[in-house]
Amino acid sequence: MSGAPSASDRRRLPLTTAAALTIVATIVLYWPALGAGFVGDDFMILHRVRGLEHAHDVLRFFRGEFFEYYRPLGFVSHALDWTIAGQNAREFHLTNILLHLVNTTLVLLIGRSLSTRPLAGLLAAALFALHASSNEAVVWISARFDLLATCFTLAALYCIIFVTGRATVPPAREAARTAVVVPEADQPQPATRKGSTTRLNTTPANVAATVLFFLALLSKEAAVALPIAAAGWSTFRLRATTSAAVAFVVPWLVALASYSALRNVAGGISAVGGSSRLPKLAAFTICLVVVVALSSERWIRVRDWLRPRRTRCALIAIAAIAGLLLAAAAAPGRPGALAREKLSVAGFATFYLISPVLSPGESVFSDPTAPAAWILGAIALAGLVAVAFLLWRRLVDDDRCWFLGTLLVATLLPISALTEGKRYLYLPSAAVSLMVALIVVESHGRRRRIALAVVASVLAISTLQVAVRVQDWKWAGRMTAEGAQLVDSVLAPSCGTGQVVFLTSPVATRGVYSHFYYETFEVPRGCMPESFQVVVRVVRIDSPVEVTWDGPDQIVITAPDYHGNFLLSSDLREFDTPLLAGRSFNLATPLGAVSATASGGTAQVKVTLSADARRRPIHFFYYAGGRIQALAASP
Repeated sequence: MSGAPSASDRRRLPLTTAAALTIVATIVLYWPALGAGFVGDDFMILHRVRGLEHAHDVLRFFRGEFFEYYRPLGFVSHALDWTIAGQNAREFHLTNILLHLVNTTLVLLIGRSLSTRPLAGLLAAALFALHASSNEAVVWISARFDLLATCFTLAALYCIIFVTGRATVPPAREAARTAVVVPEADQPQPATRKGSTTRLNTTPANVAATVLFFLALLSKEAAVALPIAAAGWSTFRLRATTSAAVAFVVPWLVALASYSALRNVAGGISAVGGSSRLPKLAAFTICLVVVVALSSERWIRVRDWLRPRRTRCALIAIAAIAGLLLAAAAAPGRPGALAREKLSVAGFATFYLISPVLSPGESVFSDPTAPAAWILGAIALAGLVAVAFLLWRRLVDDDRCWFLGTLLVATLLPISALTEGKRYLYLPSAAVSLMVALIVVESHGRRRRIALAVVASVLAISTLQVAVRVQDWKWAGRMTAEGAQLVDSVLAPSCGTGQVVFLTSPVATRGVYSHFYYETFEVPRGCMPESFQVVVRVVRIDSPVEVTWDGPDQIVITAPDYHGNFLLSSDLREFDTPLLAGRSFNLATPLGAVSATASGGTAQVKVTLSADARRRPIHFFYYAGGRIQALAASP
């Protein structure tokens, strides 16, 4: 006859239930996304997988590039969805949601491995699963690459964390030195001294982790800097000697070199991604060398030096931020541009990784060169310095924070020049969620209660933000499908012929990818028009638009409530000419002369068709009122 459950069993049951509820809440939150349809780049992916006829056809994804990217595993996963459901978007979205659930589970397991408090893993999983900015990665089918890369990355990390966490023993001297700072109940998972114990026990796990790392690279190059995190685990958690740390990282570098060779030989892409990525390669090398150089417990001497110098370090950091801000505002040429770029990226990453709301970030960071973007970046960095100042002893003394810091650097380094999409922060959000969970759960007394209340509020707001944004994705999918069907109905019964011109076309409307491509029109019947061109891109804001004929050869586009969100192009390809308030200009385009003006809150664009354009049977459409509409024939 079994006895009553122990106290630990009674604690474990509520936590297991809470973990299950987190998974269920994530499913409920994202389940409506099954009806989101295809949008934006999804159609280019469909175009690539449409021609699959046999199982071995997927090998072609390993023998070519995609817009100078090499991501064969992502395309293999899309090909599997296509084989199962054809162009039924629900199957593609279901795969994305399942991957997000797997990633959430991996974050939970890593959190539980890093802390003696099971609640840490649960809280990390909840923060990651319900993160507001993750909606782009989960709902947008084209972001499958980020989901897969994150899945293999987290699996690789859990592989080494779980095995080495069970195999190690605590160093008595170090436990005594930190006992005053961190209570015994909250001590991190034990770590071995000088790496001698773990070298024998972690070799199989490390080999398995490097294989998973290689798969992450084949999914998306965002995982490229993960060896920094592996070195951080070896240096800070395993307390390895320098030789052991080097031996631990070498397999990861071999996997990275193998991937680079494969993308160069099979994909035809530069092994380092071209000269523009050399600064990132240099930063990766420096970070890796520094972390390995701190092995043999040299980092403990650095920690001991940092402990009493909180104020000095904060002042140095604030001075550096002020220097960047001055350079951004005043420095000419490349130095000023570089300062603005880095401040904008810092603001973008900080805002979306920490804020539970998505506005006004989407409008601020849409133009990283604008003063608002880099000023907000400086403010965000100053805020991080303030947080580090308040949590100084905890951050400095906890070797898990050192490791998670290297993980955060490894996930942010590949995107250190990007502010275009929130999907880039999907993997970094895992590192942030883990660090926040450890700090909050292992706090004490009143500070812990306040922290938990703040986190609960963040989760509630994030959940509402995701729910609203899922509906926006559904609108975008519906609008795109109806627009493609309208165009197809005008062109039918012909296939592969007809010239289509969108006088206005939505881009990033409602914060989601709502733009049209030539491949968008392939879905209804499997064929595309002869050509597709756009005159005006309507960016972000759903501005009211009126489109009329002014005679037989002139079209007038009017925005009576203009928000400065029109982009035009002289070649109808590179949209690099914004229509700013109080400005006017003329462009020569393949369709004819285009004149644009914006004044008094109203914008007007006139398209005067050339003689050649008037002779051609062009079908004109425009975006207004949340949908694509056909323009009546000229009078």
